[in-house]
Amino acid sequence: MRRFSMLILAAALAVSAARAQAAPPLPPAASTAGTAEALTPAAAVELALAGNLSLARSRVDLAAAERALARAWNGAAPGITLSAGARRSSAMETITLSGSAGISVTLAPRTLHEIRKARAALDAQTLAYDTAARSLELEVRKAYYSLALARENIAVLRQSLATAQKAYDQAEAKRKAGLASELDALSARVNLENLKPGLESALTAYETQKARFKQTLGLDPSAPLELAGSLAEASSISKIELPVSFGDSPAVATLRASLESARVAEAAARSATRSPSLLLSGSYSPQSTDSGPWKDGGSLSATLSFSLDSLMPWSAAREAADKARDAVIKAESQLAEGIVAADISRESLRRSIEQSLSSLQARRLTVEMAERSYRLTEEAYAFGTKDVLSLQKAGDTLQEARANLLKEAFNLVSALLDLEYALGLPFGTLGR
Repeated sequence: MRRFSMLILAAALAVSAARAQAAPPLPPAASTAGTAEALTPAAAVELALAGNLSLARSRVDLAAAERALARAWNGAAPGITLSAGARRSSAMETITLSGSAGISVTLAPRTLHEIRKARAALDAQTLAYDTAARSLELEVRKAYYSLALARENIAVLRQSLATAQKAYDQAEAKRKAGLASELDALSARVNLENLKPGLESALTAYETQKARFKQTLGLDPSAPLELAGSLAEASSISKIELPVSFGDSPAVATLRASLESARVAEAAARSATRSPSLLLSGSYSPQSTDSGPWKDGGSLSATLSFSLDSLMPWSAAREAADKARDAVIKAESQLAEGIVAADISRESLRRSIEQSLSSLQARRLTVEMAERSYRLTEEAYAFGTKDVLSLQKAGDTLQEARANLLKEAFNLVSALLDLEYALGLPFGTLGR
């Protein structure tokens, strides 16, 4: 009877193994409606730069700054006036016709300073746009790999579900052969059913995350989306070479631009307290009485003016200049503080990357050991030397090891992207 039971068990296990092998392979991503070309990180960035609404608003601001610079010289543009009139004298009963054409221009240093302020504003807005584009690229790349992490976690959950299904089939086969208790089969079934809600929840979260990613890219919500990239490359990185020289972080570059704008504004305010203005004007005014011949008339004038009030310490112009100087001092302090903060941030990211590299190596070894442990436990369970709880525990350990490896790979990718952003390097430079 014992031999007959073993034959039945062997047949059942063979059927179970065949079912597991016949199961369709896990797809690299969740299914989407329709077909779509797999999207790389670079292609996702191109879509976002072209279709993101927030970046489009930044382009409007940049165009406005360019227009302001193009028109900044209008302070020195001449003013032109034309007039015509008729006057009737009741005493002399005459009608006098008159016309006038005048032109005037004011020359003052403030016009030059307005141009410089417009130039500084354009430089600041250009930097703001470039920073917005870099920030968007950082956001897109992080979201891309976060979506890849969610997709690969789903694959791990599906694999765990398939493993639990196989364990349940084995337990049920052993129960029917009289080699396992009903409690063992029931425990395997409970473990199998407990994995299903987690998979459904992960699928729902994945679809929500994918919809938000489409919004960031400016895609239609119903558009199909497939990812070409994965975290496999990141999980195999073992060393990172940091560059010797690098540029300012976006935050420091913004502070430098703010300091330059403050200095230009201070120069304009100081100039207003001690610079004269020159008004040049000319007019031509012909007249005709009772339809008689026209008599020419006109004038030319030049006026140099200077406000003595601006020399007084309590004047509004002097107060504006002092406030502009205060703004420069504060901007210099903020820049110095920002440089220190950027150095600290870079060093923190460097340590985080080193930690992730060390952890990745340990995670890879853990996965290898967990896979081997599960195979050995599965073989031992098939021969009756391990119970179903040992098999479930080995499966849980393997699932956790795989999930931790993926999570650590994502942490490394995220830290590398942050460091490239902070160093002003093209994305993808580190970790190649």
